[in-house]
Amino acid sequence: MTRLIGKARAAAAWVWRRASAGVAVVLIVAAFAGGYRLGLPEPEPRTDSAAVAPERADDGPVRMYTCSMHPQVRLPDPKAKCPICFMDLIPVADDDGGEGGERRITFSADAAALSRVETVAVRRFFPVAEVRLYGKVTYDETSVARLTAYFPGRIDRLFVNYLGVPVNRGDHLAEIYSPELLAAFEELRQARAAADGTGAASDLIRRATEDTLRASREKLRLFGLTPEQVAAVESGEFASDRLTVFAPIGGIVTNLAVREGDYVTIGAPLATVADLSRLWLDLEAYESQLPLLRWGQVVRFTVEAHPGDAFEGRVSFIEPVVKDTTRTATVRVAVDNTDRRLKPGMFASAIVRPRVTADGAVLGDELAGRWVSPMHPTVVKDGPGRCDVCGMDLVPAESLGVVGDPAAATPPLVIPRSAVLFTGTRSVVYVRIDGAEQPTFEGREVVLGPRAGGFYTVREGLREGESVVASGSFRIDSAMQIAAKPSMMSPESEGADEPARERTPDLFLFGLKPVYASYLDAQASLAADDLEGFIRAEADVARAIERVQEAGLVGEPLGAWRRAAASLRQPGRADSLEDARERFLRMSEGAIDLARRFGHLGAETWTLAHCPMAFDNRGADWLQRTETIANPYFGASMLRCGEIRERFAPLPHGEGEP
Repeated sequence: MTRLIGKARAAAAWVWRRASAGVAVVLIVAAFAGGYRLGLPEPEPRTDSAAVAPERADDGPVRMYTCSMHPQVRLPDPKAKCPICFMDLIPVADDDGGEGGERRITFSADAAALSRVETVAVRRFFPVAEVRLYGKVTYDETSVARLTAYFPGRIDRLFVNYLGVPVNRGDHLAEIYSPELLAAFEELRQARAAADGTGAASDLIRRATEDTLRASREKLRLFGLTPEQVAAVESGEFASDRLTVFAPIGGIVTNLAVREGDYVTIGAPLATVADLSRLWLDLEAYESQLPLLRWGQVVRFTVEAHPGDAFEGRVSFIEPVVKDTTRTATVRVAVDNTDRRLKPGMFASAIVRPRVTADGAVLGDELAGRWVSPMHPTVVKDGPGRCDVCGMDLVPAESLGVVGDPAAATPPLVIPRSAVLFTGTRSVVYVRIDGAEQPTFEGREVVLGPRAGGFYTVREGLREGESVVASGSFRIDSAMQIAAKPSMMSPESEGADEPARERTPDLFLFGLKPVYASYLDAQASLAADDLEGFIRAEADVARAIERVQEAGLVGEPLGAWRRAAASLRQPGRADSLEDARERFLRMSEGAIDLARRFGHLGAETWTLAHCPMAFDNRGADWLQRTETIANPYFGASMLRCGEIRERFAPLPHGEGEP
């Protein structure tokens, strides 16, 4: 019996050793299954309504949900999908920021430090603008003398026989033999002899003889003889049969029109002498730069021939007309070249630094207290006197309106250029809120004045003493987007399907102006049934397209421009009004696309008109300058057929700046 009990115990021990591992595995699986069921959320109650009620946070405002990739999307339904990328939505952070919370965001001190946010105070002062201009050194035309023949003759000797020879005032240039001049010499001598032999003659004869003598002298003076030469001829001391021509000014010979042995007639050019101690620098300024330029401003420039050296001059003339082809005006700078380091023909890079007032005017006091010539502005003196060129009385510079009074001007509000974020239609800055426990920033739209160097003047939206973010604005704006708050790229007024237009390069916008102008000329010509006018305007469009600068355009904007240019630039030439109107239809497609995609600079609001009867009732659109319909597809036969469907206002201030 005892032996049987022992065998039973041994068998049980053997079974336990074999089954214990399996039991342990079963227990572990059972434990995992129980834990998983305990961790499951409670089933949501069923609702009879198909609409999901939006969640509320503590009986407060409805909780909003946004897309992590498209933060401009804000929906109250947590189960909705992003309408753009169909991603799941996430809750919007509860951060109202107090008053103005929709446009405010709060950072921790560490987050603000990591974002490297830097602020500067809004101040009042006269910022210095920076106008960069390019041009060429040329002759001072008031210091150029052109010699012409006052009588017919032959060049017997030519003393200045190569270009560039230096001469002084009164140096001999050439000797001319002239039978007509010799006859005038003899006439003077005879008149002198007759005057000397009228001692016993009557007063009438004596006066007549003296009048003849004076006329003979005046004839030689008009032939270009100096008073000394006339006196020598009259006294008989001048026995040569040639006359010497002298230099009227000092300088260098820049042009020779004759050689020894040439015969010349009255008025024929002989030579040109230029004084290079005074030069002009002709610069080209765009329309947007002209308000910052004025007479008397100091201009500093450099030339490649003297790297590292800066030269200086003053603005003496601003061309009153803007060139149609380049949309620029010439700005002339008077330069002292006593050391002769500058030479006509050199290219120059210049810079002007005017001070700007609150209304964008230039505060110029360079000529304060000086006296200038109204006709020759290069003549500037410290006191009253006469013009060295024309003899006019000098006038105070203040009387010509070229001197600003700093005491009467109001310094504008100024912020750094880096503080402004441009959206194409708006200008946004971020302002630090004073008194907040943690760094808090508020987005604010501002109205900007002119740009002055590294600063912008502010007309609306800021107060003196406020702190604006000068560095780190994009990081703050990104945080605003992530928080689904109004930001630069997603303002309250713009939806998810209406993104802000990217900034277009300034040179490109300026290049579009002659393209638009030529297209609108073509429209006006067809409305007047003027085929020749349309042909000229169409050719102007093609030339203007060639001059458009594409630098800075990439991707889709570049493709949009080239597609529009292809529509505007039609091959061949119109041979009838019907053909011209077919071509204009394709041109209008490109012009309208340009206006919608890039806008236009200027002061006029253009209108888009539609004629439903054009081209067998297919209808056609066009752009025009006025509100009054001027139908280019029918001309005089149905000039007022159509309706205004759209308007294109000029781009706001800030677009198209140099």
